[in-house]
Amino acid sequence: MMLDDVRAVYEEYTAQVARLEGERKAWDGLFGMGKKLADDPCHDRFFEELERLLKAFAAEKPSSDEVSSLLEFIYHAPCDEEQPASALMPMNAVHSLTLELAGMLSAEDGKRLLEQYKMDHPRSRRFPVHKNVIKALEKAAKG
Repeated sequence: MMLDDVRAVYEEYTAQVARLEGERKAWDGLFGMGKKLADDPCHDRFFEELERLLKAFAAEKPSSDEVSSLLEFIYHAPCDEEQPASALMPMNAVHSLTLELAGMLSAEDGKRLLEQYKMDHPRSRRFPVHKNVIKALEKAAKG
């Protein structure tokens, strides 16, 4: 099931980021010295693997229920307080990969996800990607 595959990608990614944060030296990235955590290739791998999975999922023409469950997981993941801090921006950035899937939602699922998304991502903390997702969910909610 696609949700299990996506969960596995998230679990692997957060484990890698947590390990990197744990191995990080206090001076890393300071004055341009050492390694910056943001430069690690695990972030790109996370994005690329998720993109591959979501494209394959969209090609299967999934039901609104299946799409809804998957999007609910992806949209809520950065809200989990146990996530490594360095993983939060990439977890928000991958929301851009979900716009096509949002268009596959029923009006009912679109409305429900839209309400939850707005609660999870308050206006004061929204990035442009959040605004794009909200537009896609609003369109889905109208049917």
